[in-house]
Amino acid sequence: MNNFLKVALIVSLLGTSSLSFATLVENKDYIVLENSVTDTSTEQEKIEVIEFFNYGCPYCYMMESELSDWLTDKPENVEITKIAIPRKGKWTEYARFFYALGMISPQEQKRISPLIYFAIHEQKLNFDNPDEIFSWAENHNIDRQLLEEYYYSDEVTDKMNQAIELAKDYNLKYVPAIYANHQYQLILDSSNHYQDTKEKLNELIQMVGE
Repeated sequence: MNNFLKVALIVSLLGTSSLSFATLVENKDYIVLENSVTDTSTEQEKIEVIEFFNYGCPYCYMMESELSDWLTDKPENVEITKIAIPRKGKWTEYARFFYALGMISPQEQKRISPLIYFAIHEQKLNFDNPDEIFSWAENHNIDRQLLEEYYYSDEVTDKMNQAIELAKDYNLKYVPAIYANHQYQLILDSSNHYQDTKEKLNELIQMVGE
């Protein structure tokens, strides 16, 4: 076999191997929901990706950098919705903080999210009450008065209640959890620090859009 044919064969085999590796497998890489969740808030031509999370969740923190990288060059036809799930104790306060930041501005919510993750999981700060959260946020250039106003507002309470109801609709069992187009759940793998999340998510989006 001449060198040209050898190279062609190797390229062909590598291409086939990559293709088989890249193909998502149902119930291994993703789950099809038994009942798709109806949503009318996203434009019809858009694919919505939903992430359920909480700042207090160490696994959500582990995945944050992967998801942030994906967001920098996500497909144009994709919108992401981040939903903080309230639970009793600090997780309730963290969810309320997330939604209050969003009321101030989506930009501030995006800016503060990695900082609060770091404060909780690396600096091990104990936010035992809302006042500690307000003081921390003020030190990170958030308008404290405005934050407190939104934090206790009916609008934020409504968002938290909506998050709980949406979690029921998706039969949410844990966080982090990622869903695409209200019909597919991406199976996440924490054993490799979620390093394959971006690739799998892009493939799932491509599959959804076909």
